[in-house]
Amino acid sequence: MQKITLIWFRRNLRLSDNAVLQHALARGLPLAAMYAWQRPSESVNPRQTAFHHQAAAEILAALAAKGVPLFAVQGNVAETVLDLAMRLNAKSVLADEAYTPSETERDNRIWRLLDAQGIAFERFNDRTVFAKAGIMSEHGRPYLEFAPYKQAWLQAFSQRIAEQRPSEQPDIPFQTAFADLPPFPDMEPAALMQQGGEQAAWRQWRQFAPQSGMYSLLKDFPAKKATSQLGAYLSAGCISPRVLAAEAVARGAHDWLENLIRRDFYQQWMFHHPEAAQQLDEESTVDAEFFRRWTQGVTGFPLIDAAMRCLQRSGWLPPVLRQAAAQFWCVTLQQPWQHGARWFAQNQLDDDVAANIGNWQTVAGLLSLCTPRALHPTVTAQQFDPDGTFIRRHLPELAHLPKDVIHAPWLARADVDRHGYPLPMVEI
Repeated sequence: MQKITLIWFRRNLRLSDNAVLQHALARGLPLAAMYAWQRPSESVNPRQTAFHHQAAAEILAALAAKGVPLFAVQGNVAETVLDLAMRLNAKSVLADEAYTPSETERDNRIWRLLDAQGIAFERFNDRTVFAKAGIMSEHGRPYLEFAPYKQAWLQAFSQRIAEQRPSEQPDIPFQTAFADLPPFPDMEPAALMQQGGEQAAWRQWRQFAPQSGMYSLLKDFPAKKATSQLGAYLSAGCISPRVLAAEAVARGAHDWLENLIRRDFYQQWMFHHPEAAQQLDEESTVDAEFFRRWTQGVTGFPLIDAAMRCLQRSGWLPPVLRQAAAQFWCVTLQQPWQHGARWFAQNQLDDDVAANIGNWQTVAGLLSLCTPRALHPTVTAQQFDPDGTFIRRHLPELAHLPKDVIHAPWLARADVDRHGYPLPMVEI
C-alpha cells in the first residue's frame, strides 16, 4: 500500500495561504485529510461547532473535486489520529501549531503515539502572523507588555513579511489514490449570524475593506456596525492572518491592523504562560443572582443589558461592548473574571481561548495592556451609543424612550413606562 501524507485540519479551515497544505503538497505523496468534529448538542459552544462544520464541509467539496478524501472523525482525538494514520499508511501527519496548554499536551501525546509507529507528526504556523517565538525581546524572552511587542511586531513585519506575497490557493493535482471518498456527516440546523467557510470570509473582508481606513473613528459606536466581524473566520482559520495583515498595510488601515497584532500577542503569551489558562478553572466565589442578571441582560443598566442580549442571541458583540460588559462584571460588580470568561467562551461565535482569557485578565488587571479605566455604565452608554440606537435594537421594552432618558430610565421614575425593565441592580 502506497504511503500518503495526512493533513489534519484544525484551526486552519481554508485552502489559501495554508502552510500545512503547502508543506503536504511538497512531499509529493498522495494526500488525505481529516477533521475531528462533534455535534452542537455535545459542545459547550454549539454555535461555533456548527460554524466550523460549515467551513469543513466547504473544504470537503474542494478537496473531493481533486480526488482528495476528507475523513470526518469523532471520539478520542489522539486515538482517532493514530488509527486513521495507520489505516491509511500515512508517512506523516501535518497540522497547524497549537498554542493552548490543553492542545499542546494533547499534541505531545499524539506525537508519542505516532512516533512509536514510525509516523512523523509535524506542525506549522497557520493561526498567527508570527509563530510562537517569532517575536522575542532582545534578551530572547517573550514580551509581557503589548506596547513593546507591537513595536517589535511592526518592525519584524516590515523586514520579513511586507515584501512577501502570501501564497494563494495551491494547485492541488488530481489524484486517484482513493477509489471511494468518505461521506461527510450531516449537522443539525443552526441559526448563525455568519456562514462558515473561506468564501464567506473573503466576502466579509471585501465588505469591510473599503471602510477599514475609518475604523479608528467608528469602532467605538456599535450601532454603526463599523467593525470587520472577521473574528469568527480568524478563529476558525477560514482566512489567513498573514493575508489580512498584508491587506491592512497595503490599505493603510493601521488602526485595524492592531487587532491582528494583539491577537498574535495573546497567542504567544498563552503559549509561554500556560498557567493563565489553568487559572480559568480555578474555583471562586460568585454571586449567583449577579451572574443570572448579568448573563440574561437584566442588570438595569441599558447598554450593558443590550450588549449581553446581543451576545447571547447572535454570538457576536463589538469589541468595545465586550470590554464594557467585562468591566461591569469585574469592576462594577467586583466578581471573579473566570465566570465571565467561561460564559463568553460558551457564547462567542469567534471564541479563541488565548484572546478570551487575555482580554478578561486585562480587564481584571492581571495582564499589563493599555486598557481604558472603567467608567460609570451610564457614562459609557452615552459615550458609545449617544442616541440610544443600539439599546433600542436589543431592548424592545425601552425602544420608545428618547435619547435623553434611555441611558438612565430609572431617573424618570413614574414619568416613563419601562415595560417591566428593572431598576439598576446596584447603586454606583
